[in-house]
Amino acid sequence: MSGPAAYRLGDGAPVTMQAARAIWASVARELLEQSAHRTPAGVPRSELAKSVQQQSGVYTRMPVDDWLTGVVSDAAAGDLQLVSLCRPDPQPVRRTAPTRSPRNPAQPAARKREAPVTICPTCFMQLPASGRCDTCG
Repeated sequence: MSGPAAYRLGDGAPVTMQAARAIWASVARELLEQSAHRTPAGVPRSELAKSVQQQSGVYTRMPVDDWLTGVVSDAAAGDLQLVSLCRPDPQPVRRTAPTRSPRNPAQPAARKREAPVTICPTCFMQLPASGRCDTCG
């Protein structure tokens, strides 16, 4: 048998999802409003989820994506500016291992040289491949 979807941390008592969502929405609204005053950039989703559960005392083992979007929507009650303060988590920086240069490095490929541009001596426009100026005739 699986545990309740939401529970109180202190005594482990089950909390209905409807009640948990209402509690979380109230706390989330406070946190988002505080965030608007401190950092206009907002708060990352994972940080908001963690803070909501800690301050409310109501936790869940459900993935954040399954409950936080609805909670933020309820908390904002149509205030798009408040919704925008809940921002995506930053992507981790992918580091690649430095590559070692080979002992005998290959010769760099020779670059192809482009033909020099020919200019019309009368109107100073670039001549087409035919060599006759389209402007001067």
